[in-house]
Amino acid sequence: MKKWVVTLAALTAAGMMTGCQNNSGQSGQPQGSQTAAEQTKAAETKEETKAEASSGEGGLSGELYVVVNSTMTKNDDPAILRAAKAFEEQYPDTKITIEGLSGNDILSKFTTSAMAGAGPDVVALDNAGWPIDLAAMGLLEPLDEQLKSTENKYLQGPLDSGLFEGSYYSVPWYYNNTGLYYNKRILEEIGKTEPPANWAEFEEDIKLATEKGYAGVSTRPDGYAIFNFFFQNENPVIDTSGDRPVVTVNNESGKEAFEFWTGLHTKYHAFPEGMKDASDWAAAYNTFTSDDCLFFICGDWAYKNLESSNPNLDFGLAVMPKGKVQAVCLGGKNLAININSKNKELAWAFVEYLTSKECDFVLTEKVCIAGRSDVDVSGVLAINPDYQVFVDEAEYTVPRPRVKNSASLDEKVADAFKKVLFDQMSAQEALDELEQELIAFIDENY
Repeated sequence: MKKWVVTLAALTAAGMMTGCQNNSGQSGQPQGSQTAAEQTKAAETKEETKAEASSGEGGLSGELYVVVNSTMTKNDDPAILRAAKAFEEQYPDTKITIEGLSGNDILSKFTTSAMAGAGPDVVALDNAGWPIDLAAMGLLEPLDEQLKSTENKYLQGPLDSGLFEGSYYSVPWYYNNTGLYYNKRILEEIGKTEPPANWAEFEEDIKLATEKGYAGVSTRPDGYAIFNFFFQNENPVIDTSGDRPVVTVNNESGKEAFEFWTGLHTKYHAFPEGMKDASDWAAAYNTFTSDDCLFFICGDWAYKNLESSNPNLDFGLAVMPKGKVQAVCLGGKNLAININSKNKELAWAFVEYLTSKECDFVLTEKVCIAGRSDVDVSGVLAINPDYQVFVDEAEYTVPRPRVKNSASLDEKVADAFKKVLFDQMSAQEALDELEQELIAFIDENY
């Protein structure tokens, strides 16, 4: 608690310092010494200057240091560097430096440098909890005012992944979500012509496949897949809508979701043996590309990996089966501004630009889908028409619970599932234990 109070104090101090810097450019006249007419004229001049700056007439200037995931910079002529150059041409008094780092390096290096009062102006963050953790530490600039005036139409689910204690601390750059990959040969063998549309059909297909000696469904045994079934049963796992997070994982809807997912093991032994040791996605892919598993749950990044792992595998991609509602788990990257940035106006201008229609080509080159409702996906679909599934799921894509230290939450949920998968506990025993662990987790972090 003391650390949190110190962080709030630091944020308050930063806010006060920003206010002083904003006022430092004003006249040294004492407040109230101007006439009403003079004050009105000064206000009009200030608004005209502001309008001129925002119109691209040369009002933006300075340098920005931007850190993104290295996948965006890994070719001879990265689109993101072309985008940065176009921005510099639009604003000749600016200089944009972009560096690509691995995901883990981004988080560790940004956290260390920002805590020391430095770091990049703009940073790409995994939307699976990073913006929340960094906002809680007081390291990100709130963006509520900027969002009021932007013309970018951000998707609500990806946008909400940066919502912490009533304020937004990041905006969506690109998103991914969960799809259902399926083996066409096995689906036909069990007498089906279409992938399952709901939980009942999903379970039936798995039952039929396991009766023929196939594995029913595979994925990496972590929280990413499991969250889908809680969300589809209208259970948030942890409800963050109030002043303090509330654990909901063991109420009626939570029990139904967890028992459905774990029941695929206890009733049908649906998960392939290799899934138990699939500590990374590379190992998880093998459990599906072996051509003896009906379904595979993963995001868009799996597609190329599945193709390259077994070029002869005939697979399709469908939206996730519907529970009580349609819902899928969110992934992807957001852009945020360092609280220490010396040029937050320029930082926001570049963030807004990079997440706008004008820069969709940056993401199309990487076959990523921009986190806006008005995105032109034709370029992405020309590369891979199956990505229509992820586009269709956009409107009901749900972020993980917005709690501090969410990586720990993911591990706890995954561990509860593994206790059933390894036949160490019943579903209810594992869920009871998980509930107590999450209550302790909330007490520790809040």
